[in-house]
Amino acid sequence: MKVALSVWKEDISTVFDSADQLLVLELDGADCRKQTVIRLNAADVLGRANQIKEKQIDVLICGAISRSLENALTSQGIRVYAFVRGSVEEVYAAYKKGELDQAIYALPGCQRRGNAGNRRCNRGKRRF
Repeated sequence: MKVALSVWKEDISTVFDSADQLLVLELDGADCRKQTVIRLNAADVLGRANQIKEKQIDVLICGAISRSLENALTSQGIRVYAFVRGSVEEVYAAYKKGELDQAIYALPGCQRRGNAGNRRCNRGKRRF
């Protein structure tokens, strides 16, 4: 299984749509047997989703993501844990323990709905 984390330095990248690199962990059970960094160079939604699918990613853990990109990824069978924040090390440990649904890993303005892959956030809603 391959788990990709959208990264900026040592943290989860805040906005996935503009992120340019993924840390890809190849897992054998609970153990990581290989770790690589890949560059994302596709600018459009379908290109980005296809690039991730071509790398045979099973799970994506990222910060904020547009609905169109999230839908493109999930339609290709990629499990998306979106609107996640924190250090790569802490987030990966929480993923392995099944604890990404904790509020500490949610971007501000996001609420949990059952699991981390199903967060509800204020996506572009204007309040006057």
